[in-house]
Amino acid sequence: MPVERAADHPFFEIGGNEVTSLAAPDRGSTETALFRIDLPPGGGLPPHRHDHFDVFTMTAGSGTIHLGEDASEIVSGDAVVVPPDTVHWLEAGSEGASIIVTMLPGTEMIREDDGSVVVPPWVR
Repeated sequence: MPVERAADHPFFEIGGNEVTSLAAPDRGSTETALFRIDLPPGGGLPPHRHDHFDVFTMTAGSGTIHLGEDASEIVSGDAVVVPPDTVHWLEAGSEGASIIVTMLPGTEMIREDDGSVVVPPWVR
């Protein structure tokens, strides 16, 4: 059984957030990508959407998830299912937040601020 040690997980920085790739197609997880995003206190993810479902669980801290026009407070243990093409963003609470995210390989991220479309390296 393949085991990837914590010290070997690829790490990325984006917009003040730390992304740790836990499993990805390039490393043998051909049907899903799994990663953790650590957001600093008061930080957040910008408004964006995906061409596939996005599912995540808050594992530490708290924050506000915006799904289209709706906003909900979430805390550790809460899970969020984001349908395809739904604009969403996350604002971390005063102690920051950590989320574990799973997506299909090759999922595109479409940013609302500049219209850029990318497949992030942690889902390849």
